[in-house]
Amino acid sequence: MTLALVIGGSRLYFESDYKIFFKSDNPQLVTHELIEETYTKSDALILMLGAAQGDVFNQQALSAIFEITEQGWQAPYVMRVDSLTNFQHTSADGDDLRVADLLYDPAELTPSKIERIKQISLREPAVVNRYVSKTGSAAMIVMTMELPPDVDRSADFEIQSQQRIAKDASHPEVVKWGRDLVAELTQDYPDLKFHLTGSSVINNSFNEMSAQDMSTLIPIMYLVIIVGLAIFLRSPGSLVGTLVVIALSSIAAMGAAGWMGLAINTVNATAPMIILTIAVCDCVHLLMIHVRALGQGLRPTEAMRESLRLNFQPIMLTSVTTAVGFLTLNFSSSPPFAGLGNITAVGVMWAMVLTFTLLPTLTIWLVRKRRVVEQKSGLIDRYARFVVRKRVPIFWATAIVALALVSLAPSNYIDDDPIGYFAEGVPYRDASEFAIDRGFGVNDLSFSLNCGEPGCVNSRVYLSALEQFETFLLEQPGVIHVATYAEVLRRLNKSMNRDDDMFLRLPANDELAAQYNLLYEMSLPFGLDLNNQVNIDKSSTRVLISAEQMITSDLIELEQRATSWLRENHPDLASPGSSVSVMFAHIGVNNTRAMFIGGVIAVLGITLTILLALRSFRYAFISIIPNTIPALMAFGIWSVVFGFVNLAAAAVFSISLGIVVDDTVHFISKYRRAREVKRLSPEDSIYYAFDNVGSALIVTTIVLTIGFGLLTLSDFGLNSTAGMLTAITVTLALVFDFLILPPILMFLDRDDSAVA
Repeated sequence: MTLALVIGGSRLYFESDYKIFFKSDNPQLVTHELIEETYTKSDALILMLGAAQGDVFNQQALSAIFEITEQGWQAPYVMRVDSLTNFQHTSADGDDLRVADLLYDPAELTPSKIERIKQISLREPAVVNRYVSKTGSAAMIVMTMELPPDVDRSADFEIQSQQRIAKDASHPEVVKWGRDLVAELTQDYPDLKFHLTGSSVINNSFNEMSAQDMSTLIPIMYLVIIVGLAIFLRSPGSLVGTLVVIALSSIAAMGAAGWMGLAINTVNATAPMIILTIAVCDCVHLLMIHVRALGQGLRPTEAMRESLRLNFQPIMLTSVTTAVGFLTLNFSSSPPFAGLGNITAVGVMWAMVLTFTLLPTLTIWLVRKRRVVEQKSGLIDRYARFVVRKRVPIFWATAIVALALVSLAPSNYIDDDPIGYFAEGVPYRDASEFAIDRGFGVNDLSFSLNCGEPGCVNSRVYLSALEQFETFLLEQPGVIHVATYAEVLRRLNKSMNRDDDMFLRLPANDELAAQYNLLYEMSLPFGLDLNNQVNIDKSSTRVLISAEQMITSDLIELEQRATSWLRENHPDLASPGSSVSVMFAHIGVNNTRAMFIGGVIAVLGITLTILLALRSFRYAFISIIPNTIPALMAFGIWSVVFGFVNLAAAAVFSISLGIVVDDTVHFISKYRRAREVKRLSPEDSIYYAFDNVGSALIVTTIVLTIGFGLLTLSDFGLNSTAGMLTAITVTLALVFDFLILPPILMFLDRDDSAVA
């Protein structure tokens, strides 16, 4: 059966496009793709350079910009190159319009020409804060790409595979070309700093992070597990059995992902780590009771029978509840997290099957040594007696601390900044920090304003509305640059009037605007037309806004203010805006709301599962408290340390909820057995529960904490965030269960007779 699942792995493939984070009907994605179809694609490789001292207006830096611009036309898939040096500057030449590159030949640069380029660049709205920073300390060369089209989901598997191969190969090809160029430039211009960014770099970074996590973190995790189990179990046979179970569980789950048609991406690539971490917990519970039974003199088969009798229901129950928790990730607005939930749910359930079938067989074969073990752990026993004796103050002290931490949880704000998805030191993150430091905008927002008829973009009414919108946008906090067709016509009007600044305004009438447009486009060189701003039939233009780094809520507010202004002032032109930055901003908010609903359903589903399994309203009700409070406490701590949540953090409640149930179910099941079967008092039942499961819970918590803690080593921020927050939650869950669950059980179960 495992082999049948594993065969599905042949259908697996990697997917690194940033669009995987969005559903196909996501409104921001739909708007973004519509804008891309109307104008030039936003796929680009951007090379930034900066002077260590001074500005870029010198012989060396301008020569480098010129060289990069020339070589940029040789980049794979390139369709357009824009920079400071090839900016099409317009000027008056008698009664004619002169359109020319700012720099034709760096060999002819003189101090006066350099000064002229500087003065034009820093005064020209179309250049400053777009191709050169306001201070002149850095410049940007934008190579726009026409990459292979997205995969046609309606095509058959073979065609999709071919399209996918072409698409996935394009980003590494573009980035490799860019890195090779940077390596050459670094040698030729040692005094300049070079950085690569753009959509191709982002997509390639996703791919590299996935490969890096799978090639480094999973082997480290296996090493940690081997060392940990060798210390805790001190049984080579148990170690072998556990490794077989966790390995088969992980590869079976990934094979199931292939059968489900899922792609491997940066998020769900961590599923094998999560699965093997949880699978270890199942194995530890079964093996520790087996080893104890062997030490008490039972034969291997009898010892395993005893362990299965004690652990069958709690392991099954914790596996089901864990799967339920992960399945609620399907409420996420981001498909990769839904995929992570589905893959992990399959892996967890298959780990349960193997724990009940393969592991007992391997253990009976391999573990036969009857090692004498202590009947009770001295430390655990002393703690159990302490918590029983001091249950009232412990309960209230724990409750007060828990409520204080939970009250801090709502103070977290939402911030899904793609830059923060990558750790410092990752090239894309470093490039983004460079852009921020040099004053470039790292957030963008595009609007397509349609006037409805061919040629209408040259009408005075439309251009006036466009100019008003531009003025409004430039007044907004955080906006660095606004590129509009109105700016082009203002520049042309000035040039056609002997470069008189008095004419830096829109043309006087529709016909003049149309004539200027025609004259200008006829003067432009190949590849530098206005198609990135004006559509083919001239019925709409693109407004491109560049903004500084800002939190999610501020970016959404900027978009909403712009949309509202259009609706109030020019409702006939009103349309939604979008961009990659805006898409991630909205999905962060939407995902948090969706995961809140998913979390509520997870709590209800897990509680109902416990109710049906234990057939006890009392224990099902009791379980809600230790199952839910630790995650909320963790978010309280998170608010103090970091203060914000993102896509990954929003999913942690559902992820951790299913996992921390393990502690609660195993403790309650042992307590209930003591009450019902052994007819012990509540106090003695607490002692029995701690004695039989206390050590195992500590071991599994250590394994889970280390397992999820290792995710913090990932350079991909979403995985690091999920790992760290889940590790905190798991640790808090054990502490909370050990402190508050015994008092609650004793408070609500005072009858000294067995529970009916």
